[in-house]
Amino acid sequence: MSSRNALSRRTALLALTFGASLGLAGCFTPLYGPTATGIGVEETLKKIDVGEIVVSGAGEEMAHALRSELIFALDGARDREIEKRYRLTATVTASQSSPIVSTATGRALASTVTASARWRIEDIADERIVLDGQASASASFDRVQQRFATVRAQRDAELRAARQLSEQISTRIAIDLRSGRMAP
Repeated sequence: MSSRNALSRRTALLALTFGASLGLAGCFTPLYGPTATGIGVEETLKKIDVGEIVVSGAGEEMAHALRSELIFALDGARDREIEKRYRLTATVTASQSSPIVSTATGRALASTVTASARWRIEDIADERIVLDGQASASASFDRVQQRFATVRAQRDAELRAARQLSEQISTRIAIDLRSGRMAP
């Protein structure tokens, strides 16, 4: 008798879960799907011009990589030129730490590049800030005795951190556009 009760409870729980999931199935809206106004998030993202990216604590390669990644994330393949309505600028602070040190040699075995960005989107015509935010990223790399290999590994870590920052910033902008926090 107890096995029948357990089976009926499982069946009831399964039916309740299935019913709840069916009820919520219509609530999901794709991030890049069309909106009620007819202007999709993707079209509005293409109207954002990526302006100046200032990086302190890292090389110019990181600033260039972040700007290039943001341009691609927002404008994609640039099939056609669209008049820009907004300007995105960012200030990035990067630092490097070496938490692991060899006790035998006293040299760092690994390092971590940490970057934090403060970004904002300004309406070009009104010269007002319509959206701002922060993002942070980190990437580790090994330090070896060959100096060139260590320098190259550090640069690769900076580029990975720039890619992470770009993904966070572009996703945040798309979410804020979709939720209506930044009106197109």
